[in-house]
Amino acid sequence: MIKFPNKKYNIIYADPPWNEQGGGKIKRGADRHYKLMKTKDIKNLPVSNLADETCWLFLWVTNNYLKDGLEVMEHWSFDYVTNLVWAKNSIGLGYYFRGQHEICLFGKKGQMKPNTRSESTLVTAKKSKHSKKPNEFYEKIEALSDGTKIELFARNYREGWDSWGDEITNSREVEGS
Repeated sequence: MIKFPNKKYNIIYADPPWNEQGGGKIKRGADRHYKLMKTKDIKNLPVSNLADETCWLFLWVTNNYLKDGLEVMEHWSFDYVTNLVWAKNSIGLGYYFRGQHEICLFGKKGQMKPNTRSESTLVTAKKSKHSKKPNEFYEKIEALSDGTKIELFARNYREGWDSWGDEITNSREVEGS
């Protein structure tokens, strides 16, 4: 993993590799695609050091790790506000129910006003490769705020954002790190 940034941000967008294992003898869980982290290790990342006095956190959680996600958010010094949902175009895996959505928790630190109040909590978008989130979420965040932005556990660089993660394919070093 690359060095953790030493900079303050108004927006933190994180998609942690929750310890989501599954499939029994047939590897179908996230562990087939990337290295996973235990919740305590995710909590112990110095994310609260990245947060400016006013900051929003967008934290992706799997359904099995919803409770853990709320604990991580609190540990990182954010207050839970609401959640956003990605409704997918096709059904996925599951034991009791086959998943067709993902949840992104929204939390805040301080009082930052959104640029618009017309954004919905629902995004309907097609799935692509494993765990890749739709561009509509970046666009939603960019419409809400002009502040400094970082994506944690990033896989690609997005213009106007800093990126941190060990899977970045189009990397750019974060200023101040």
